[in-house]
Amino acid sequence: MKSLSNRFVLQLLAALHALILCAIVQPVWAQDAPKITVATVNGEDIYLEEVMALRERLPADLRQQPMETYFDRLVDDIIDSRLAAAAGSQTGLTEDPEIRRQMSIAAQRILAEAWISDQIRKRVTDAELKAAYDTYIADTGSREEVKARHILVAEKQTAEDIINQLKGGADFIALAKEKSTGPSGPNGGDLGYFSRGAMVPAFETAAFGLDIGQHSQSPVQTQFGWHIILVEDKRTAEPPNYAQLQPQLQQNLINQNLARLLDGLRQNASFSKRSFADIRKDAQAANQNNAAN
Repeated sequence: MKSLSNRFVLQLLAALHALILCAIVQPVWAQDAPKITVATVNGEDIYLEEVMALRERLPADLRQQPMETYFDRLVDDIIDSRLAAAAGSQTGLTEDPEIRRQMSIAAQRILAEAWISDQIRKRVTDAELKAAYDTYIADTGSREEVKARHILVAEKQTAEDIINQLKGGADFIALAKEKSTGPSGPNGGDLGYFSRGAMVPAFETAAFGLDIGQHSQSPVQTQFGWHIILVEDKRTAEPPNYAQLQPQLQQNLINQNLARLLDGLRQNASFSKRSFADIRKDAQAANQNNAAN
């Protein structure tokens, strides 16, 4: 009976683990926020920052709903976790070796997140964000756009015949309307302006490699068939302003700095990892032993 009871307690602890983390760990950008009390549990205050930290870990679709529709539930969840943790401490669960091990793991996670948050906050500054924006502005190649038309056919030979007709002076738009099997055919193959990454790689490479007024001299193959491409114009798109791009730049800098931080830690540490196949074999053996007992 004791084994079953401990297993149940561990399952409960695991269920509360994420909630406890959410209530304690603050977001990187909210550590200097004023302390606003939202509730009190046995004389201990619960602050708004804890609720907001928990909110950040909700599914995106739920966060898009008005906060007043779920705010009280978030507060109640924190209250329940505090009460359950206090009850567990009063009944001596903190002396159970396995519970203590799980609490140590949770504490390590909290300490790790707090250290990472502190390091990221020091690195992702306004100056770094503005420098990243200046770099983006200077990279005009990433904002290059092409205006093109294409003719799509099923067979390479058909595409080569069309290219020969174009070389002989045939009108591209008329041929697109007549020959193209793609949805843009009735519009003369017009694709409008598009940037890098908008088309499949083979098509993009061919289109951006052509000069204005030039059509492809050989058929371009993609999973859709064979293309003949005509470039009508090229331009550099206007960049978004700093305010529009700041969230993306901020996330990029967070990701880059996090990767560098963790890579630095690994380079200065000694660790090893077992293969998933070996771990699965051990887990299956353990399950078989448990079933036999």
